[in-house]
Amino acid sequence: MIKRNIEQVARTHYDLVVIGGGINGIATAYEAASRGLKTCLVEASDFMSQTSSNSLKIIHGGFRYLQQANLPRIRESNRERRTLLKIAPHLVQPLQCVLPTESLPSLRSRPGLCAALAVNSLISFDRSKGLPPDKQIPLGNILSKQELIQLLGEKFDQPAFTGAAVWHDGMAVNSERLGIAFIHSGVQNGLDALNYCPVVGFHLKDNKIIGVQVKDTVQEKEFTISADFVINAAGAWAGKLLKLLPSLQERDLPQCRVMNLVTKRKLFPGKQAVGLFDHERVFFFAPWRDYWMIGTDEAAWQAEPEQLRVSEEEIEQFLSRINKVYPGTPLRRDEICLIHKGFVPGRFKPDGDFKLLDHQEEGVGNLFSLQPVKYTTARDIGQKTINRYFRKMGKSFKKSRTVEFPLEGGVMESFTVFCEENMPKLIAAGIEQKAARHLLCNYGSSYKKILSYAEFLRPLSGSDEVLEAEIVYAVKEEMALHLDDVVRRRTDLGSGERPKPETLTSCAALMGSLLNWSQEQQEAEIARCASLYLS
Repeated sequence: MIKRNIEQVARTHYDLVVIGGGINGIATAYEAASRGLKTCLVEASDFMSQTSSNSLKIIHGGFRYLQQANLPRIRESNRERRTLLKIAPHLVQPLQCVLPTESLPSLRSRPGLCAALAVNSLISFDRSKGLPPDKQIPLGNILSKQELIQLLGEKFDQPAFTGAAVWHDGMAVNSERLGIAFIHSGVQNGLDALNYCPVVGFHLKDNKIIGVQVKDTVQEKEFTISADFVINAAGAWAGKLLKLLPSLQERDLPQCRVMNLVTKRKLFPGKQAVGLFDHERVFFFAPWRDYWMIGTDEAAWQAEPEQLRVSEEEIEQFLSRINKVYPGTPLRRDEICLIHKGFVPGRFKPDGDFKLLDHQEEGVGNLFSLQPVKYTTARDIGQKTINRYFRKMGKSFKKSRTVEFPLEGGVMESFTVFCEENMPKLIAAGIEQKAARHLLCNYGSSYKKILSYAEFLRPLSGSDEVLEAEIVYAVKEEMALHLDDVVRRRTDLGSGERPKPETLTSCAALMGSLLNWSQEQQEAEIARCASLYLS
């Protein structure tokens, strides 16, 4: 149970405070707690509410780094993809990817991509080590032009295409719940976590932080978290956080605005992700649940991160670029049901490696700042960061075991077998097949926690798969405090598109009965949630 206990946190002294409840901060906090450090995680809004919930949800195995000949990065990505398939089998699954080849004499040609696949297969020789049959990552292969047409349709019967390269990555079916699973696992190891608690200041003594000043925006009061060390994992807000420490030199932490589009239109006949070249980059079309995601568009961002907006002009420009490479009927603006937007750090190196800043030389001896790059390697970044912490503090290492332990809901030998064994039980309990499948995919071996709320085992109005019990569970056991916490992150109600009005009304009424919201508060929550679906 993820319990919000401000009083307990305020009277506890921590080895470590992690600031930032995106996937990298969460994974770092889990890593620290699992290795015996008394750890507190604080997030200014809700967990997984910013960039971490705005992605193509692809768990990359490193194939794209071949172009840069970055072999260590390929090995790292391969290992972390395998790890997530192992520790979160209900939330991560293999994803076939197809990249049409061109006649150009380059890496895009059939010979070029054939060689790339061969090298990738050698480097990632252990891609499936320890994984059950349903999570195995097959070898890549090359398709002829006719095989490409059979796979993706007649629209690829064009002179520009000569065949295709096929490989497998992973997909986080619910990237938000994967982050929540990390938090659950951290809490089981003693982690304390707080959402809606922005850091507003620091207390220092002898050039070291001794306390983090936090504002609880729910109760509108401030308190101090006592700690020996602080990790700044605030993503695009990391630079702003450092400005609360006047002794630090002004540091530029450039950010890029990223955007992905979501549509319900079926873009390709199968369930393969498809990459299509646009001169200097590849756009990916990724199948996800009943939707297709398209990305990624990047642009420099100079303003404050909380001012992030995507204009209609930017959306139209992105659509124009997509339609230049998409061989089917052009995608229209009114077919876009959701716009993902967030940040990635400005590239420190051409390969986009993460950066860990130690502020010792700037006069603060117990502060790290993380600048990670992607979702896939969050667990690895957490492990490396805590290794660095142990070395800096002169403490003896406690071996990391986060590669071995399943996350919350991941206790099973095989997800396929798990579903075969548990689907009949759910259907016998009166739950419709679609809702039953949804429960197993989102909660895995922890689905019985949902069933414990027996009086709420009926679909929420307007949904044929999300049960009322999930909303109750999110409020009582997962620290959901606002309507969008449930709609956008704890459940699938609105992760793909804006829910129906009746769904928002029903969800707000149920949450209101649990959190003592007035009718006026319920309406305010509906308006707040609905506003998030505007660009």
